[in-house]
Amino acid sequence: MRTRLIYSKRGGACFVPHIALAQMFSRSASRAGLTLIMTQGFSPRAKLSFGPELPAGVVALNEPLDMYFESVPENFVTLMNNSLPEGFNISRVIFPEEDSPSLGKLCKHAKYLLRNVNGLNLSEHAKNFYRDSIVKLDHVDEWLRLIINAPAQNPIGGFVKFMTAENIIAGWQDMNIVRVSVGSYNQEKDCVNL
Repeated sequence: MRTRLIYSKRGGACFVPHIALAQMFSRSASRAGLTLIMTQGFSPRAKLSFGPELPAGVVALNEPLDMYFESVPENFVTLMNNSLPEGFNISRVIFPEEDSPSLGKLCKHAKYLLRNVNGLNLSEHAKNFYRDSIVKLDHVDEWLRLIINAPAQNPIGGFVKFMTAENIIAGWQDMNIVRVSVGSYNQEKDCVNL
């Protein structure tokens, strides 16, 4: 059964690298007593698919993950949340049709909140880096709200590297970044979701 988890990673969990997430979620499912469907071939692995990669150190509030289980019990969210490491939390579960598009095709936009710890206004720098990929850019209190096209091709890590190379910031330690959501931008509701 294809099961789409919408999860967050906060606190120290934001430092778990993307490459480690597959093993972490697979082990958590096993600890929860759930049976994963495995890939075919010489080296079978748990069948799962993530949304666009997120650099270590970036907080995420609504990340999608497709996992495939033999069955999903009613208390699935509780079982998974009890077996996940601290800082990870599943907020909801969706059961997409088997022929529905992959997460790679569904995640057309990403919404971020960015803040420089020294109070630097990031708007012009974001415009210079992302150019035509910006869907929306505005301020919410001291945070820059940035919605971009094609997050897999326009990663937030590229923006931080650009700012560092231009000597605008010293590095990741000068930025607070939150990925609020990935999916499609809904102009009427002014939100990005699946």
